[in-house]
Amino acid sequence: MDKRQTGQTVSQRIWRVSVLGILVTMILATGAGLWISLTQESAARDRTLTAAVQAVADALALSSDEEWAEAEGYVRRTTENIAGIDLFAVYGPDGTPQVFYDAGSEADTGSDAGTGAGEGIALDALDPALMERLQTSGGPVFDDARAPEGADHCAYAVVVARDGTVRGYVMAGLYLQSIRYTALSTLGVYLLIGAVALGVGALLSTQLARRIKSDLLGYEPDAFRDLFLRRMELLDALDEGMLAIDKDKHIIYINRAAAEMLSFDKSAVVGKPLAQVYPQSTIPRVMRTGRAEYNVGLESFKHVRILSDRMPVWRDGKIVGAVAIFRNRTEVANLAKELTGVQHIVEAMRAYTHEFMNKLHVILGLLQLGEAQQAEEYVLQLTQTRALSVGVISERIAEPSVAALLIGKSCRAAELGVRMTLDPESHLSADANFLPTAGLITILGNLIGNALDAFSNAPSGVLHEVDVTIRESERGLILSVDDNGPGISPDLREHMFERGVTTKGGSHGTGLFLVKSVVDAYNGEIRVESTQGVGSSFIVTFRPPEAEQDEGPDPAPQSEPQP
Repeated sequence: MDKRQTGQTVSQRIWRVSVLGILVTMILATGAGLWISLTQESAARDRTLTAAVQAVADALALSSDEEWAEAEGYVRRTTENIAGIDLFAVYGPDGTPQVFYDAGSEADTGSDAGTGAGEGIALDALDPALMERLQTSGGPVFDDARAPEGADHCAYAVVVARDGTVRGYVMAGLYLQSIRYTALSTLGVYLLIGAVALGVGALLSTQLARRIKSDLLGYEPDAFRDLFLRRMELLDALDEGMLAIDKDKHIIYINRAAAEMLSFDKSAVVGKPLAQVYPQSTIPRVMRTGRAEYNVGLESFKHVRILSDRMPVWRDGKIVGAVAIFRNRTEVANLAKELTGVQHIVEAMRAYTHEFMNKLHVILGLLQLGEAQQAEEYVLQLTQTRALSVGVISERIAEPSVAALLIGKSCRAAELGVRMTLDPESHLSADANFLPTAGLITILGNLIGNALDAFSNAPSGVLHEVDVTIRESERGLILSVDDNGPGISPDLREHMFERGVTTKGGSHGTGLFLVKSVVDAYNGEIRVESTQGVGSSFIVTFRPPEAEQDEGPDPAPQSEPQP
């Protein structure tokens, strides 16, 4: 079953979490905002009430007795023009109500105001304690306990004439339903804002959920996590090593096999620069060239045979890193080495057989002619020459496969009438330090074979010679094959290392191509010197790995050559 379609989807999870977060935020914000708004509204009502009663009190204090009679109209206009006042009343000096206006009923009681018009609200005389408090306060006073029936919040002020006598009192108040209306209106505004925010948040969370699910390739987070862990376990179970770096050349992943091959502590190298933990690595080269490299040998490891494939990682048309895959081919290489040695020994024995058949014919002829003494001398000479040739090669070339190759080629040269010699200063250890045995055989086998083939069109009256030099030291390895054949034409020299280029015809044309591939794969150099009518020389050199410059020119990716 596809886990991308089962269980609670990522969209549902993110939507629910987002909506819950928005609801909690909205409740907290609405509560805080409502409290602040109601507090501000309460303060504004208090300022409105105190300003209204003080203004009316000051106006009545300056009015004459005749103007006092017109207080009813003034109170009406004040109540109508000032928002936030539901009722207004004027009391006489003794605290009895004289004028009362109710904005809700749009009527008043006149001079004998004892009942609010339309609402049936009775105004009682002011409490003496309240009047005394007003006279001593010097400003408006709030007193909700003695508010008229139905009123919730009232402000009072004293009317003081110019001579300091008390002419009366003024009261302004609010009904409870007005306060409730203000609170509900404020709450409604906040709820509307919260609902809009909830809708916008739900829409954005849905878009975010779709984006995250798209980034997770359609998988749910739990399924993606399980898939990731399983793949990590599979990568760790592989025999092939894997190492990945980011665009800054830091190691972001290495599996168990790679850590073992490179002798790294897996947990310690992740996150570190590649140049710090593996200075000889040329993996970043593929990030510069943008081209993959396959079957590249790691020459920094002398006792193990490791091949590496390197590939740049592309994203949106840009290189964001590189991945290297390592294959330990030590056992396979050792087996191939043994098989290659056996093969060359068989070839050498075949050449010996062919050569000695000719020698036997010579011996048989001498015996038939009665030249027994001469036949005996001929046999002794052949035995000493062959023993000397094999002994010299075995003494100087400790690598068995390469020694077998040289012996076989020397026999082949003897069949062709070519004198093949090994330089007396030649030396090669059994442990190949600069390239694998297969690479040595590929280079020497093809160069010596081409040198022998070069005499096919050469004059027969001239001594044909091939000189082979193999010199190994701490400073490097030199392989040289010289012949005195007809030489190489300038036109052929320009293309001689290309696949299919040959002067032999048929299916030839791969030998020098393989030689060049091995030389390039192991950072060597090849030089050709040839003069027509004089001969040719092929000189191949390899330097120690530590002498190579990791940041040198970017060579084209090479495939691992096969002998």
